[in-house]
Amino acid sequence: MLKKEYFCTDYFGITMSTSVNTIKRLLWILLGVSIFTYLISLNMENHFVSFESKWLSNDFLFAIAVGIFASLVVVLVCEIVRYKQMKIATENVLLMSLGNLYGQFLIIRSNCNRALNSKEIVSDNLIQSICNNANMIADSIQGTDYTLFCKNNKASQLLNQFKSDKYLALKSILTNFAFLRIAIWEDGKVLLSQGKQNLVTSDCVNTNKALNKIVSQSNTILTYLDQIILQLDDALGNGYNWQKIKQSLYTYQDNYIGQQLDDFLKEDVVVF
Repeated sequence: MLKKEYFCTDYFGITMSTSVNTIKRLLWILLGVSIFTYLISLNMENHFVSFESKWLSNDFLFAIAVGIFASLVVVLVCEIVRYKQMKIATENVLLMSLGNLYGQFLIIRSNCNRALNSKEIVSDNLIQSICNNANMIADSIQGTDYTLFCKNNKASQLLNQFKSDKYLALKSILTNFAFLRIAIWEDGKVLLSQGKQNLVTSDCVNTNKALNKIVSQSNTILTYLDQIILQLDDALGNGYNWQKIKQSLYTYQDNYIGQQLDDFLKEDVVVF
């Protein structure tokens, strides 16, 4: 399976793992050049090996070694700065993506609860577009390259836990949410067989069970996402202010309602 990396790249397509490997190689090369420079300086003092000739001298070799050493230091510093910038950007992306994923499940739960608490017709695309958004966000988190020098870093452990233990389970749950449409169709067939109009509401057996199951599973996922965001934010210095952002998501959830056909047809023409 090809590994996709959606984030954590600079303008040259460099990822965090590439940057870490580059820094490690530069450190090894720098160590070798340092030893070489030191040996030349010792040779200049003690004349273990004579390089004094018309075309080659200790001074010339020392000047080259010092030049290479200085250049490597500059390159190393630049690479470390780039790595730190990528690290900060990646952490911001991870927190925002997890927060956005939380918001999608919040909207899914809100739409299902709204359907359960009303007698209105349940649309078969009630949560479809939101599930698609959640799937894309989960994929982007899974594809994020967050490679650090210290493998025991708390933030790295949390991300690896999501990738190895939770990602596939999350995708499976989102896929199973599509059974809501099947439940609506099944209830619609039952209504038609009874000579009733095909107007499925949350009172219908299959639809009611599907909606309640989605609400229950969404609650479980929201609890997990809340915990991992809090832990990740704490590991990164509490700069995300998750509690405030979560409160704004709860305020927004009731304002999001899946668009229906009538809503689309009533919209004004968009001019751009």
